[in-house]
Order: sequence, then structure tokens, then C-alpha cells
Amino acid sequence: MKDRRAFKKKERALLDFARSYLSEGFPNPDREGCPPDDALRSLAFNPRSSQLEVTEHLAACSPCFRRYSELLAELKAQRQSAELSLLRISGWSKAHPILAGTVLACALFIAIGVGLLLRGIRQPTVPPVETKRKPAPAEPLNPTVAYTPFNLDLSALSRVRGAEPSESEPRRLAVPDSTLDLTLTLPLASREGAYNLKLTSEDQILWSKFAVAHLQKGKTLIRVNADFRQIPTGNYNLEVQSSTGTRLIQPISIQAASPRRLEQKP
Repeated sequence: MKDRRAFKKKERALLDFARSYLSEGFPNPDREGCPPDDALRSLAFNPRSSQLEVTEHLAACSPCFRRYSELLAELKAQRQSAELSLLRISGWSKAHPILAGTVLACALFIAIGVGLLLRGIRQPTVPPVETKRKPAPAEPLNPTVAYTPFNLDLSALSRVRGAEPSESEPRRLAVPDSTLDLTLTLPLASREGAYNLKLTSEDQILWSKFAVAHLQKGKTLIRVNADFRQIPTGNYNLEVQSSTGTRLIQPISIQAASPRRLEQKP
């Protein structure tokens, strides 16, 4: 029981950190690339029919994430209101069983009467009009994006806090401008849990993702899908920040993809 409570407390703290960070960590005052409000509403109220791009955008745009949180609160309020109405109707029916039965019988009688009336005035069956319309061409299927395994060994990096500079500049690593199944090896004794990954150039964030680190065979690893196809080739910093505020900063060089680079091992 104590372990379960501790796990729930840790999980709640993790979610609070993620919600706070996503709400403030990615300012977008010009609202560049933001989806319309209808798309955010669709994600909140009917997530199965929403587009994956909208979900990925929320992880890199604080204004859209805050709006999405407002819509979730609106949905929760609607559900609570509906549940309260059902409870009131249920309580009234129990308090007035005879009157409730009378109302139900009247409603059923009215429904049957309307159905018979519509049946009596239904138009005669008209044969369908045949048209010589050409069949619509088949919609092309979106090709599945393949993510190539790629490893980055960050185990030799020194941890920094806040804006502290690192003691020594680590060697710059080459990374292809491709879709990568990226595995990051963190320094020894790094904690499991939530991390925020950012690809930065000076004060500009070009890519970001929220990921979770796990301990595997004595190593703390982060595995995440990264799409660097839209990142211009050049030098950047890959920042890995934990929920406690410690950061790892690895200089990287985005380069044109080649088969040899995609086979790079840590």
C-alpha cells in the first residue's frame, strides 16, 4: 500500500512538472504554425479522429497547450454537469415512481403516434436515378515513415544547472538530417523519469520532445523518435533537461543523411 501511494505521488509530481513546463517552456507569441481552434477542440473532445501533427505541435507550443488544457477543463465540466443531471432525474424517479411511469407511458404513446403519422404520409417509392458518373480515383495512401536506429553516447558529459557553463566543451557529434529512432545513453547514475529534449541554436528552439528515461542493463537510456528532415544542416546544441533542473548539453552537427552515418554506433 505504501509503495502504491509513493508511486502515485511520484506520478502526480511528474505530471505536474510536465504540465507546468509545457505551459511556459515554449513561448510562441507570433503563433507560427499553430493549428486552428477547431483542431484543438477535436483533439480534446474526440482524440481518435484528430491528426498526429496536432498532438506533436502541443509539445512545442505553450499557447496551444494552454488552450488545449482549457478545452479539457470545459469537457470535464460538461461531463460533470451531465452526470449531475442524471443523478437528479434518477432521484426524482425514485421519489415519484407513479408519476415517472405516467410520463414514460405518455412519451411512448406520442412516439408511436408520430411514427404512424409519418408512415401514412410517406412518399411512394421512387426508383433511383442512374447516373454515368466516373468512379473517383483511389486516394493515395500516406507512406509509412521509417525511423532508422541511431545512438548518441552522452555518458561522458558533465551535468550543469540552470545557465551554468560546462567545464569543458565536448566533442561535436554528427547526426543525419533524417527520421531517427534515437537512443541516448545518459551519464552513469542518471535518474530515471521525465526529460525534456531540445535542439537549440543560440536562443531558438528548432525541435523539442518530452521523453522518459529507463534503466537497462546498468545504463540509463532515453529512446525517442526524432524527425530532423526539416532542420537545416549546421551546428546545434542538443539539450537534455531532467525534472530536477539538471541539464546535459551535447554539441551536434546536422549533416546530410548517408548510409554510412545511419549505421553509426555509440
